[in-house]
Amino acid sequence: MRFEQTRTILQQLAPDYHRQVSDYYQTMANGEVTPRVRLMLDYLIDHELHRALALGEYCHGTPHAVLEHWLKGVEIRFPQAREEVLEAASARDLDLLVKAAVSYKKTLIDYFGHLLDRCNDPQVGNLFQQLKLQEEKAMKRMIRHAQGLADL
Repeated sequence: MRFEQTRTILQQLAPDYHRQVSDYYQTMANGEVTPRVRLMLDYLIDHELHRALALGEYCHGTPHAVLEHWLKGVEIRFPQAREEVLEAASARDLDLLVKAAVSYKKTLIDYFGHLLDRCNDPQVGNLFQQLKLQEEKAMKRMIRHAQGLADL
């Protein structure tokens, strides 16, 4: 059984995850990619960096008691952003890139859902519900963006 503090998740683990994913996108963007993939990578890089910064800002308005809360019974570790999710072929295939981006988002959504299921404090539960909803909305916006690029 694991324990995790809300502050650690919001100020360290989740922002690091977003930055790592952004780095993977940046590495791909530094190579040869198709024009549509380039546009999508630019969007994804900015989005992930913005999410990392937003989590830090989110903490400023969060009550101290929520940040100091320890989650008990967390059965899984905070997920690692795995580089192999972003296949090399994604540099030429917008659909593969979007599939990888959805996978990265889904990993966070699932983790926040896991925390939500194990949370016994209403304020902390509300926080993780909000984070989960934000990631779901971000994923939907990303998919709409990709669909717009596919129509070009």
